[in-house]
Amino acid sequence: MKLKITLLSDKKIELPTGFSSYIQAIIYNFLDRVSAQWLHEKGFKFEKRSFKLFTFSSFHEKPEYIRDKKKFVFPNEISFSISSPVNWLIKQVVQNIVISEKVKIGDNITTVSSVEIFEDDNITQNKIRIKTLNPVEVHSTLLKADGTKKTYYYSPAESEFQDLINKNLKKKWTAFYQEDCPYNLKISPVRFDLCKENIRTFKGIIIKGWTGHFWIEGDPAFLKFGLACGLGSRSSAGFGMVGVVA
Repeated sequence: MKLKITLLSDKKIELPTGFSSYIQAIIYNFLDRVSAQWLHEKGFKFEKRSFKLFTFSSFHEKPEYIRDKKKFVFPNEISFSISSPVNWLIKQVVQNIVISEKVKIGDNITTVSSVEIFEDDNITQNKIRIKTLNPVEVHSTLLKADGTKKTYYYSPAESEFQDLINKNLKKKWTAFYQEDCPYNLKISPVRFDLCKENIRTFKGIIIKGWTGHFWIEGDPAFLKFGLACGLGSRSSAGFGMVGVVA
């Protein structure tokens, strides 16, 4: 299921860089307490991995960036989307946010203007075109000669980009359905020259992802699942949310 939340303030909304953590906090804050604790501490298990199985967009409205203050200034009405194959998660957020009087985003106090719920995309083809709503990222942790670790982020030009997205989605499928995943996903840019590297900060961590239009191929059920929970790593930090291009 997908959810779009619109929030209204009586003045422009100012946020620092790395504000995605504020959106993540809204999601957790509007889950029931027990559910939020379980999702944060345990989640959906695959071997030693734990998946939250939700993702979210950035704010849909374009902000003004104040460079010397390192902050973004948004209009007084902003909106963002959440996606998840876990229907109870979406329903809890809806039920709790519609009865809330105020929603805090950093130092900004807002009220709920509207909440829209959408069913999952009806995927019937084995190949579809998608666009990123937030950067897609996959990485490996490498050991350097001096024994320290380094995070390497893959680009769409490298074969590991597709391989790691596929493996990640298969693990998410197994964690959710508790069965081996019989499917595979292929992903490739519609045009390499239109893919852009996007560097973001999340809770102090610098993360490199990619935006653009991509072709994804696979069984329609697997494509639908990928659209619902996000492609690539760090989905619950707001990476990997994508939408279908009509």
